[in-house]
Amino acid sequence: MKTNNKLKELFENQEDWDFEIPNEGHEKRFIDKLRKQKSKKKRNKWLPLSIAASLLLGFGFFYMNYAPKEIQEVTFSPQVQETHDYFSSIIRSELDQLKKKQSKQNEEIINDALIQMEVLEKDYQKLKEEIGKNGENKQILYAMITNMQTRISFIKSVLEQVEDINKINNIEDEKHS
Repeated sequence: MKTNNKLKELFENQEDWDFEIPNEGHEKRFIDKLRKQKSKKKRNKWLPLSIAASLLLGFGFFYMNYAPKEIQEVTFSPQVQETHDYFSSIIRSELDQLKKKQSKQNEEIINDALIQMEVLEKDYQKLKEEIGKNGENKQILYAMITNMQTRISFIKSVLEQVEDINKINNIEDEKHS
């Protein structure tokens, strides 16, 4: 009922309404403005589509050239698999220790070490691919073991550096206390 009352009040106060007739040519100017707006909208519709198509082509090019190729799963002989598992568990354990010791003082060293570990891991994956293509041979197996030993030694040396940094920081903290 209240809504009906407001509507009645609106239509009762017709004195406030604008009854003036627009100038001559008003309709033509209005139609011209509408046509200009429509033509602008048509041009703008293609802009997002062309940007999206360019991005899609760019990502496609990047993926085709730089994305990692699928690595077929390599099956090792039981002895090689056992060695692989042994070294992999040591590497994971050492990496976990390294990540746990990360602080603001040693963050840069640890991040650099993780980048180097990724490089060594990529080398290891190439060796696995080689075994997948050519089968196990002593040279490749020796290179794989050397790669894993290098990673373990590298992580241990970084852990020692982190320990040294932590000791130095502790000594400096004690001096300032």
